[in-house]
Amino acid sequence: MDDNDELEASGHATAAREHVYGFNRATMWERDQIPAETSDELAEFADLAAALPEAFSQLSSTLERALADLVLSMDAMTDESDPAMAIGVARLHLEEARGLAVDLHKHLNAARNATAHIISHGVDDGQESMPWDQP
Repeated sequence: MDDNDELEASGHATAAREHVYGFNRATMWERDQIPAETSDELAEFADLAAALPEAFSQLSSTLERALADLVLSMDAMTDESDPAMAIGVARLHLEEARGLAVDLHKHLNAARNATAHIISHGVDDGQESMPWDQP
């Protein structure tokens, strides 16, 4: 069993956020990354985006079950007094997010496809980045 098997759902969401922030920091000043590496990263993000619609559906279902199974009320930090209304609004937004995630996957996959066959030659050493493409 790896560490990820022991995380609760919120722990996975937190870890995903932290990993994306880590990626952002790691690539902020990246100057020598070749397109093949970028293509690989785009493939990973496309896979992540492909998993989001199911995650959003499951969150929506979780809210629906909470409404059916729990006694809910609203706190004083909102003008909304009806938990059913708040859950309905949240579920509408999650449905919209599902569609946006599908579009995001399509765009990321198209970007990956556009960069997947770029061959990079080393700047300093003249070495090709993908030796399997050499004659």
